[in-house]
Amino acid sequence: MAQLNLYVPDDLGERLRREARKAHLPLSRYVLSLLSTTVEAGWPAGYFETACGFLREDFPEPEDQFPEVVEAREG
Repeated sequence: MAQLNLYVPDDLGERLRREARKAHLPLSRYVLSLLSTTVEAGWPAGYFETACGFLREDFPEPEDQFPEVVEAREG
């Protein structure tokens, strides 16, 4: 199993410790449960529309243009 070190603000660290105690879990297992739930869920609905502001399902795909023909040069 990989070991990771994280730096979090003091208030967040204390909240995580408190919630882990309530859940009767070691801190690392509690954080792992939060991360695995979030990572496996995929992107939240509307993430790209919110983050990028323009991506929609009806957004037209650009048409690929063929490159211009270039004549071979001798030399």
